[in-house]
Order: sequence, then C-alpha cells, then structure tokens
Amino acid sequence: MYFPRAVPTDFQVVFGFLAVALILLAAWLFFDWMERYAEKKEREIAKELEKLEETGEVY
Repeated sequence: MYFPRAVPTDFQVVFGFLAVALILLAAWLFFDWMERYAEKKEREIAKELEKLEETGEVY
C-alpha cells in the first residue's frame, strides 16, 4: 500500500476541489443539454408522424 510522504499544500487541496467541482458542473450541463435535445427531437418526431398519418403514408 502506498502512503504519501508529504501532506498536500492548501493550493493543491483547493485546486483539486475546484477541478472536481468543474468536472461535476460540466457533467450536469451536458446531461441537462442532452435531456432538452431529446425532448426537442421527440416533439419533432411526433410532428412528423402526425403529418404522415394525415397524408395516409403510415401503414
């Protein structure tokens, strides 16, 4: 088992915390965008299906 020989400095602790926070923020923004994109595509597909049903092209 590896034990570090030095205690991290304050800068390293703050930098590590900010790096983790930035990664979590980026992940949250990405998944929020993906959810909105999926809802938009779902509406587009429903509209297209409705058009096809009106013209009778759906079997």
